[in-house]
Amino acid sequence: MKLRFFSFLLVISLCAGCARGYVRYVRTIPLMGTFVEIKTYSDSSDIKKVVGGAITLAGGLEKRFSAFDPASEINRLNSRREGKVSPDLYEVLGVSGNTSRLTGGKFDITVSPVLKKKGFYASMPAVLKDRIPDSYADGDWKKVVLAGNSEVVLGGDVWVDLSGIAKGYIVDRMAMFLENGGVGRFLINAGGDIFCGAGPDGRKWQIGLREPGSGKVLLVIAVCRMAVATSGDYENWVFDEIPGRDVAHIVDPSASAPIDKKMSSVTVIAPVCARADALATGMMAMGSKKAIDLAETIDGVEVITVDRDGEGYKMGYSSGAKEYVK
Repeated sequence: MKLRFFSFLLVISLCAGCARGYVRYVRTIPLMGTFVEIKTYSDSSDIKKVVGGAITLAGGLEKRFSAFDPASEINRLNSRREGKVSPDLYEVLGVSGNTSRLTGGKFDITVSPVLKKKGFYASMPAVLKDRIPDSYADGDWKKVVLAGNSEVVLGGDVWVDLSGIAKGYIVDRMAMFLENGGVGRFLINAGGDIFCGAGPDGRKWQIGLREPGSGKVLLVIAVCRMAVATSGDYENWVFDEIPGRDVAHIVDPSASAPIDKKMSSVTVIAPVCARADALATGMMAMGSKKAIDLAETIDGVEVITVDRDGEGYKMGYSSGAKEYVK
């Protein structure tokens, strides 16, 4: 999978003086098709070991969830159709189903046939891509059945791709690992899927939201012990010859087709990164107004939307979102 160098979100550096008594330690690694940066402030002599352990954990989870690896756990499930899975995979599938219900099916982990047809799996090994079915129907996510005791059954010929939630889940697990290792002051940024622990001196982390398709920062939000995830229609796209226009990698299940590239984005602020990641994907398929309306019904979740408006951009906010804006 190609590495994506673009990130929707930018971590605004905090001054070193804010971390008196703590040592700053940063690691950046290629993972999950992007670069993952871990920023920590700690007085522990084991900080490198703890961060290394978090990275090892993330690498193992990536292998479980990868849509492009024929040997990944999710693709073994896709092949055998049913059976017992790891607690991690079972949990991700559970959060996926809950998010599908919340979004009225706009978040759907079974849209692989649409992505395959439109050319988004160009770098996938043929031995794997050829096994993905050609047919998809809105609501196929309901055919992913969690039968209890970590048993999963895939109905019909559905094929599961966890790309819309896996990064967020892995970030959550890394954050938990750091906290259990005694590292509470940290930030993890996986290509725009972010979890913020405590700031260097108890202050909030400052995150810049970029203008779609550019490096310009539209606004800065301040968060602590929260997740932030952004989904946009301009990060991963192809030219579709049939409608004759650029389409994004985000699928609208009701249309069984990718959404158009319109230079827009949805940023979700939530307590858990897996949920923020999945909601951001589903909300992009919903559109800004419906995304904000949905956020108003979910405790602890706020949304900021960006849509091209002539030569500029129109911002939209859920009722509590502006409390995070600097």
